[in-house]
Amino acid sequence: MPAIIDQETFDRVQASLKARNPRIVSPRIITGPILLTGLAVCATCGGGMTLRTGTSHRGDVYKYYTCSTQARQGKTRCRGRSIRMDRLDTLVTRHLAERLFVPERLAELLSTLSARRADKAAAADQRAAALEREAKDADARLRRLYRLVEEGIAEMDGALRDRIAALRAARDGATAALERAMSGARQTARLSPALIEQFGHLMRENLTTGDVRFRKAYLASIVDRIEVDDREVRILGRKDVLEQCVMASGEPKGGVRRSVRGWLPDQDSNLD
Repeated sequence: MPAIIDQETFDRVQASLKARNPRIVSPRIITGPILLTGLAVCATCGGGMTLRTGTSHRGDVYKYYTCSTQARQGKTRCRGRSIRMDRLDTLVTRHLAERLFVPERLAELLSTLSARRADKAAAADQRAAALEREAKDADARLRRLYRLVEEGIAEMDGALRDRIAALRAARDGATAALERAMSGARQTARLSPALIEQFGHLMRENLTTGDVRFRKAYLASIVDRIEVDDREVRILGRKDVLEQCVMASGEPKGGVRRSVRGWLPDQDSNLD
């Protein structure tokens, strides 16, 4: 039978489900009071960046994000890196607020999905048309056979029964595949400039103010991971999920769905 969804979509959904599995990701990481835990990772080894504290010679206490692999297993496993927590938090939230969640940038990113969606829609329409022709052809053949039996031209022997059964299976299979193709047809996203601006304002406000746990929930809904390197920080995600979040913000209850992660592809996510 033809696949209902393409392999890329299937793999992406499975990875997302795995990332949100509470048996793999501790609920304390998802809902904890530290903004970037569960999102920030070491660019060298991929290990999570976890909290570490330090005290200056004047007695001031500082908080850092540091590579958990180096902290647990030493520099032989990863040379690691550390960055002050307030600095990384500010870098990420300021970049998102000032460079992503502005109407012009959001519109530019989301517009690139239209051409891709149009290509997929054309392919889906061609597949649906072929399935419809296949179902109609099998049904027409069945009707001709029934007519031959009714008019006494053909006898209902074993061979004819097998032929009728095969045609029925072909017709029913094509009809079921057509129904799946139609139900899975893409829905055209209607993203007005007003909705994009509303979403940007909502995210700028909720990422930069309020309780850390709420800010973290909003951040996790749009960011897949944050790679901390020596000279740059990369914020990674997917455009299609960003689009879903914009659409969700226009629903009656509003807000951003917390169950989806990611908003930009790698090439669009580097910080200066």
